[in-house]
Amino acid sequence: MRRRGFTLIEVLVVIAIMGVLIAILLPAVQSAREAARRTQCRNNLKQIGLALHIYHDTHATLPPGYLFFGTAGTPPGAPSAAPSAVGVDKMYIFDAPPPGIQMDPNDPGWSWLALTLPYIDQGALHNQIDFNQAVGVDAHIPIRTRSIPVANCPSDYGSGVFTVLNEVNESMGQAHTTSYAASFGSFGLINTDPDFGNGLFQRNSRIRMRDIVDGQSMTIAVGERAALFAKAPWAGVISGGTVRTTPGAPVFTATVELAPAMALSRMGNRSLNSPFSEPYDYFSGHGQVVYFLFADGSVRSLTGSTDHSLLHAMATRAEGEVVSVQ
Repeated sequence: MRRRGFTLIEVLVVIAIMGVLIAILLPAVQSAREAARRTQCRNNLKQIGLALHIYHDTHATLPPGYLFFGTAGTPPGAPSAAPSAVGVDKMYIFDAPPPGIQMDPNDPGWSWLALTLPYIDQGALHNQIDFNQAVGVDAHIPIRTRSIPVANCPSDYGSGVFTVLNEVNESMGQAHTTSYAASFGSFGLINTDPDFGNGLFQRNSRIRMRDIVDGQSMTIAVGERAALFAKAPWAGVISGGTVRTTPGAPVFTATVELAPAMALSRMGNRSLNSPFSEPYDYFSGHGQVVYFLFADGSVRSLTGSTDHSLLHAMATRAEGEVVSVQ
């Protein structure tokens, strides 16, 4: 009796066909997954936007960028020239002083996100926090290492617990990341003058909706700063800690910023998701797309090709620019 089976040629043909099908289907599956992740990221920001509005309704002000029990610093001097097409004034370049052993106080440091916990279904966690004590004290380790689902973009593969380092690479303790940072504004010195931004959030700020004269629908409140690019605690600012470029981040440079940048980002010299981005820049895990929450609660995407002057106009709250955001 003759036994039937597959010939070697038939087997190779089947394998080739399967390979072609996988090559066709895999990008489609990956694209569908990324589309779902982008939808979740937008939903995260929408929930954060709702929380900010409820906070404002309750307290008649937006939450501060982060809490500080000290006195405000001296306002920085005005630059001698506006940023030009080929460079910027020196006051914008030297944002951070050289590394040193002096630790500038920023306690207690609780962030805008920590202050809105009751409005993102994290009321029980909020009740565990002693807001009179610093984020960095040992008693708050179980709190600051907790994962807040709404604070992490699913495309941010850098999310998780990490070790906060100071300027000389000593451990300041562990914390869980966030994928989002509040808007300090257009340029400004987050590192050294965290009280003086032109956006919606600064240290100890109390910005009201009526202060947003540029229009709520045209003013950025919060944007993506993925942990895959720069890791920062959702809980806020740990005095003496730093925000630094994540090892393996898809950028060409590695930079260390001071503690205030843990809660705040700004529009600076770079385009969105630029390979030359620094840790206080906005950066996402969605390729060229970066999602932003605007003051009116809407969430919109911007890209690396978005006009630079438009980005800066949207980052300020009361500069009088006329902008159009689609």
